Amino acid sequence: MALDKGLTATLVTMDVQGAFDSVLRNRLIVRLRQQGWPHSLTRLIFHFASNRTARVRLEDATTEDFPLACGLPQGSPLSPILFLLYIADILAEDPRLRFGYADDIGLLAMGPSLESNTAILGQEITRILDWGAENKVAFDHNKSEAIHFTTKHKQQRDLPGIKAGELEIQASIVPIRWLGVWFDKRLSFRHHVETKLAAAKKAAQHLRHLTNTKGGLPAAAVRKAVISCVLPIALYGAETWYGGMTKPASGRTTDNGRNLIP
Repeated sequence: MALDKGLTATLVTMDVQGAFDSVLRNRLIVRLRQQGWPHSLTRLIFHFASNRTARVRLEDATTEDFPLACGLPQGSPLSPILFLLYIADILAEDPRLRFGYADDIGLLAMGPSLESNTAILGQEITRILDWGAENKVAFDHNKSEAIHFTTKHKQQRDLPGIKAGELEIQASIVPIRWLGVWFDKRLSFRHHVETKLAAAKKAAQHLRHLTNTKGGLPAAAVRKAVISCVLPIALYGAETWYGGMTKPASGRTTDNGRNLIP
């Protein structure tokens, strides 16, 4: 791990604006063909993304249907997969630095100094923005965030930002959330564990109303409810910091994480 080797790391998160709504059908089909997907599948997806309509409802009034020139259906389990394939070139260009899921893109640079990290990330972001401009994919700059991971104590004024053309992203000194996981500057994951445990305890409190000894649910049903509704909240993202019973947790989280779990 970079911090254990005396290096620094910097994470930048970016959000695609509009995401599913910005997908151009014909361009999606071209990408799928270039990626080598079968003709039968690309034909199916062509029809899946064709002849789509929408209407607006406000209280009791509803407009007539109007055609949609682009976009993928919101709520469809297929849409996130197709969107990933649509922007695959962004991630494939440098998989060591770039990664993501759906419309959330992350860039991670590691090096001997924060300045070297920000220089690398500035170049990467510029390339991504250029690709977006060429392919009609816009990014929401207001949602772009950055955080430095280092064991050294740094004041806010000492933390370099990331510059990419006219875009400048200031590094955060408080934890940032990406894909539901909170990352802090020392990768202790304490804030993440505290947040998830608080949410899990809140869910458990709701179950207490169903577990009184006289008219409550059977113990087996309560156990299923806890496994289904409480544990997923408490353990969300645990893979990022907990290494299991037979090996230490990632980075410096072993003691901190375990001490927080009652």
